[in-house]
Amino acid sequence: MGEGLSEERELAKAVERAAEAIALMRRRAERHHVEGVVPKRQTPLFKLEVGGAQLEVTDKQAAALLVVKGGGGVEALNAIARATGLNSKLALGLARQLEQMGLVKLVAAPQRKVVVLTPLGREVAEKVERELEKRGLGAAAR
Repeated sequence: MGEGLSEERELAKAVERAAEAIALMRRRAERHHVEGVVPKRQTPLFKLEVGGAQLEVTDKQAAALLVVKGGGGVEALNAIARATGLNSKLALGLARQLEQMGLVKLVAAPQRKVVVLTPLGREVAEKVERELEKRGLGAAAR
């Protein structure tokens, strides 16, 4: 009977620890919540007309395209990560988004991954540059 009581105590302690962890997570979440503001991930910064189609480009995608264009159309993935403030895994996801959009080609080199602009990607990067200059942000983007 003593063994069953011991198991019940351990289970009660585990439930108590789980409840404390949940309360801690709720307190942390409340600190980061801003009333009335709904965070949006990947809000389009530009809506561009390219090749007869409407294309939406986010700030991170635009930054990545400009970094690759600035590198002569070829740039290492880690340079994109540094420029966008993303870790390497998120930068890879960003590069894959751009690849799905037909704007870049992701190439695995022996030591690293390299991002190469496609002709469509170069056109979009140039339009992004022009749009930034119109908005008075051209120097900040470089």
